[in-house]
Amino acid sequence: MSRSGITTSENREVTLLDYGVGNVRSVRNAIKYLGFEVREVTKPEDILTAKRLIFPGVGSYGAAMDILKRKDFVDPLKEYLAEGKPFLGICLGLQLLFEGSEESSGVEGLGVVPGMVTAFDPSQGLVVPHMGWNGLEQRKPSAALGCVEDKRVYFVHSFRALETEKNSEWVLSTTDYGGEFVSSIQKGQVTAMQFHPEKSGAVGLELFKSFLEGHEKVPEATSLAVGALPTVAPLCLM
Repeated sequence: MSRSGITTSENREVTLLDYGVGNVRSVRNAIKYLGFEVREVTKPEDILTAKRLIFPGVGSYGAAMDILKRKDFVDPLKEYLAEGKPFLGICLGLQLLFEGSEESSGVEGLGVVPGMVTAFDPSQGLVVPHMGWNGLEQRKPSAALGCVEDKRVYFVHSFRALETEKNSEWVLSTTDYGGEFVSSIQKGQVTAMQFHPEKSGAVGLELFKSFLEGHEKVPEATSLAVGALPTVAPLCLM
């Protein structure tokens, strides 16, 4: 039993919101590699009772919101986020926190973060989707990104959120690709990343470890054996 009254097994449990659109095996592999147990969301109540919730969004904005509504996950998810419980959104899991996206006109997002998600402009000569390794410009102190520093992380997406006056307090980092876009957000224990930590090698595992252990100080990324890292080809194209 821990000092908080929660058993050790509960402390090693993380809830995964996989709504069935894509393969999130690489996220599961990363969680298990770090010694944590995966608890799957199968009903709305599983979201509300989660100690830590990871939401690796895959697929299109509109389709994802439709599935969340059909499964009655929207209200519990909003309640969980409003309570400020530990949350990690990945790729589309970041975008769905905003009010909407150009990808799916008229579809309302979760509306937790002010602003709209917009498409990259290929007329600027950009290759879309933005795919590959890029750096982060951290905007405020946070242990959530403490291990990244000048290292690069892996992106695969065609849409992105931009910083505005209304959402600037959420912005944890930005990345430059034809201009600055929001690459991670955080307020309290709610964190989300446009990039894929599960595909970012040792530094990505350290990011997961930081979240799973409460953003406490973690060892240098080199302490993990790179050859043993779980890897799966990128899937999210948002």
